[in-house]
Parts: sequence; structure tokens; C-alpha cells
Amino acid sequence: MTHPDYERAARHVTAEAVQSTLMDMVNIASPTGREGELARYIVARLARAGFQAALQEVSAGRPNAVGVRPGGGDGVNLLFTGHMDTSYDGDEDYLRGEGFKAKAVLRDGWIWGLGANNMKSGLASALVALEAIDREGIELRGDLLYGGVVGETEKAAVDEFRGESVAGYGVGTRHMILHGITGDYAILCEPTSLRVCAANMGVVWAKITLGGTVSHAALSRHPSVVNAIMEAHALLARLQDWGRAYEAAREYLGERPNVTVAAIRGGMPWRLARNPFECSLYLDIRTVPGQTLDQVKRSLRGVLREFARERGQPEAVLEFFVNDPPTVIGEDELITQVMREAHRRVTNDEARPMIRRPGADSTHMNRYDVPCICYGPGGPTHPGARGQMHAVGEHVPVANLVTAARVYLDAALTLCSRPAPDGAKGRGAA
Repeated sequence: MTHPDYERAARHVTAEAVQSTLMDMVNIASPTGREGELARYIVARLARAGFQAALQEVSAGRPNAVGVRPGGGDGVNLLFTGHMDTSYDGDEDYLRGEGFKAKAVLRDGWIWGLGANNMKSGLASALVALEAIDREGIELRGDLLYGGVVGETEKAAVDEFRGESVAGYGVGTRHMILHGITGDYAILCEPTSLRVCAANMGVVWAKITLGGTVSHAALSRHPSVVNAIMEAHALLARLQDWGRAYEAAREYLGERPNVTVAAIRGGMPWRLARNPFECSLYLDIRTVPGQTLDQVKRSLRGVLREFARERGQPEAVLEFFVNDPPTVIGEDELITQVMREAHRRVTNDEARPMIRRPGADSTHMNRYDVPCICYGPGGPTHPGARGQMHAVGEHVPVANLVTAARVYLDAALTLCSRPAPDGAKGRGAA
């Protein structure tokens, strides 16, 4: 049943409201490590909407944007959240097109620009939905919370690449939860093409380093000389076989995890007169619910031990830089049910279940006992685009922004009007 205050609040959820909000956000550059200006914009909007809003500093000059609209104190508390940092900086010379720039372009019902899809679209829709509740002065039993977080994008400190610009994979969300911004439930506004996502793949980043011989390149044909790059080339064939078997053996909601050899480094480009005495392969390994890092580690070690034995060389060194675990919450969880029902009421259609492949902060929410669903307006690719979103640049349809905001509004009014869950009965209690 639709909440009695839904219709009058929904009057404020218009195409103009969501598109202007998203375009404002896109026009504020917020690459990883430089999210401060967008955080200040969000906090100002939250404060005007009656939230107790603040900049929550994660590291020097790098704040989360958080806000709480207190309810009656005896109802369900709901957190809307999402990351402010963008996948790119906006000035990369290998990226071309308006979808890679921090300048919003509205054309034929679509907004183009860096972050438009991932995930300022979700942040904008959630903000407009919460503002609509305040504009109508609707009192709720539970608290409404909003958290725009820093450092979610899939970047991490690897080798010499250090600093705030690569501090991603959930640093903002973990800080937010550890410092008191939580809820009984959370809606993570990641791109899902308006599908309710109760599961997310995880990821492991691995580095495999093979050794070679220090030698002059002119003497590299000597039988004692081992070329580390050529050893890596031979190992790549084994890793391809391992990857195919790995993918074939695992499946969740019709999706299989994949293994990507994402980088290779070896030799000294400034001194090609030397034989490459070291070469490293870097792997991105997606995981599905039920898997652990140590399972992946043992499997990879088996490949490396066998390769070393056959080649008569020391075993390659295996290191790990990222472990972002897979996550899933139940179909019977209250937040899952409410989001499905809200989507059905707003769209007259069913929200198909899915598992997201890219990383998401839902894994941190769920591990800190805040059941989290992903649902967002981003995801669809423009029908005239040739290639995937990461190839053509970010964009999102305005119609999806409106739909998401109305679903968020419905879910917020429904959940925050309920009595607080009884801990003795579990989080999904009615």
C-alpha cells in the first residue's frame, strides 16, 4: 500500500529537479582524493532540507558529506548512500568525449558527463527524494540519513602508486560507519538500471613476480640466462587455462566471475641492453558469494608451484593488494521486500534480481550489520552509443533519475513509518 503522504511529496520529484541536481553535481569535479567541493555542495543542500548536516573528515581535506533528519525515535532508520568520487579525473589524454569530462551536457533526455552514471545519478535522485519529504513537512518514526562518501572507486595503493588519488575501495564508507552514520537498513544508489540488487561480486587483486638473470642483452642467448619476460609469457598460458576453469566452476544468478590479466611490468625501458631480470603480472579476479581470498590463494599457488617445478625455477612470488569480498543479503530481508514493492508501485513492473559485477560498498555495509540493497538509475547505455559505458563515456537517462527518486521516496516513507525492528526477532522482522 502506498504511504498516504507519497503523492503530495512526489509532486516535488520532477524531471527538472533531478536533472538540475545531477548537472550541478557533474559540474563539480570530484576525482578520487579531491571530493571536498562536492561534499560541501551536498551538505549545504542537506542543511536546507532540515538535516543535521556535516562534513565528516576522512583524511586531510577529504570529507564525507553526511546528514541526519531525526524521526520520532522509535522507527526504522534508513540510510541512503553512495560515493562522490569519479572513475577518472577528467583530464586523461586517453579518454575522449563529453562523457569523460566534468561538464554536464543535456541532450535528448540524456545527461552526459563524468560521474553522470557512476554514481552521481543515484546521489542526485536520493537527494531530491529526501528534499521532497522535507518540503511537505512529513514527520516519520525513524531517522532518515544521507551519506555521500569518498574513496569507493576501484583504486588501491600498489607498488609505487600511493596517496589519496588511489585511496578507494571503501575508505569513506568504512569511516562513515565506524563514526556513527548507520541505519537499520541502507540503500546504496549504485547503477543497477533500476533493478534491485541483493548480491554483489567481490574482487581480489594479485601480483605474481617472476625472476630472471642479470645479464647483458648481447649475451642473452647463453643457456644460463633466464628472461623474466619470456617466463611471464609462458606462465600467461597457464593462467589463461586456470582462468577458464575458474570461471566455468563458479556461477551466481546466471553470472560467472572472470579473471583479467590487467597489467604487466618488466625490464628497464631506459636500458634495453640488459636482460629483464624481473617481470610482474597483475590480476583482477572477481569472486562470487561463498568464496574467500584464501581459496583463491591456494588455487593460484598450485598453478605457480607446478609451473616452477616444470621450468626448474624458483616459485614466483605471489602478493595480494585488494580483498573486497562478495556480499549477499536474503530475498526475505525487509529492505529487499520493501524495495521490490516500491519499484512495483512506481513502475507497475517487477524489479528483476541481479548480482552486480563491479565492486560496491554494500560489502562493507553488510559486514557492519547494516543490510544493504543496491538500486540506482544509472546503467543503461544510450541506444546510439557504440561500445560499453567505459568506452563511450558516462551518461544516464533523465527518466531513470525520476523513477529512482520516486522509488526512493516510496521506500523511505514506507520503512521509516514502521516501528523499529525487534532485535530478538531478527533484522527482517515486521
